Amino acid sequence: MQYKIINAISFASVPLRGNKKQYLAIHYLGVVGQSRELASDGTGAHYYIYWDGTIYQRCSHDAIVWAVGTAGYYTQKHPYARNANTISIELCCKCDGDSTSADDQKWYFTEETQEACVWLVKKLRKELGISAENVLRHYDIVNKVCPAPYVHNNKYRTSWTWSEFKRRISDASDSGETKQDAGSSKTDGASNSSQKMRYVVQCGAFAEKKNAEAMARQLQEKGFTAIVKTA
Repeated sequence: MQYKIINAISFASVPLRGNKKQYLAIHYLGVVGQSRELASDGTGAHYYIYWDGTIYQRCSHDAIVWAVGTAGYYTQKHPYARNANTISIELCCKCDGDSTSADDQKWYFTEETQEACVWLVKKLRKELGISAENVLRHYDIVNKVCPAPYVHNNKYRTSWTWSEFKRRISDASDSGETKQDAGSSKTDGASNSSQKMRYVVQCGAFAEKKNAEAMARQLQEKGFTAIVKTA
């Protein structure tokens, strides 16, 4: 599906300018509703995506908004990502549980919101030269449960996991169909074999299963696919 970005750019409430545009951060609105405005103190995001997949750009890419900082409350986790070098995307969300708590397990995104976000992230990656590994959750930058559906990773209702989202915005998903169409015929055994080749990185070996499972959870939280196998 082809999306379009609705221009809602305004300089109102933008605290600073000069964003270096090295990272993309994914957020959730944190309330059940839809909005595309910065708070009066400059808190907010560059883009907002509504439940139906409508995309609004609220700030130019040059804007530095208060989006991923510690706010004097959270702990910094990422060594480099900051407000001054990050473009933020806010996903409007829904909740069937306690919408006053980020820890509630019933936060979710619509399919339309997520599909639009994948399209937008791919577009921004291409335009700004941002690698897939520099697409982060707010949670990856500071210890805030945001975006809740991609931190809980429980696939509640229509929500994906963070790993699914990262696969969809990766270079491989961009080029998979094109490579198959443009490559040699199905009778070309060597080419067909190379397309199916996968390389596996083993992260560690553990004497106790609980330690292996803990490491797998840490990797999954960072967007990697991780499984525990016996050897």
